[in-house]
Amino acid sequence: MSENDVISNQKQILRNQKEILANQKQIKANQDTIKKNQAVILKSQGSLNTILKNQKQILALLNK
Repeated sequence: MSENDVISNQKQILRNQKEILANQKQIKANQDTIKKNQAVILKSQGSLNTILKNQKQILALLNK
């Protein structure tokens, strides 16, 4: 393997490492977004449970 081949491979390795770092940053950002979305989903589920509870109470009152 020539010196030029070695240098070329090292440059490719550096490019790959930079791409890996960029991908890791994007993954971290995506994970943060997922966590926020999960919190919103949990809050929404709580709201839906409250709505269902209220609807049952309304139906009970209407059936009296």
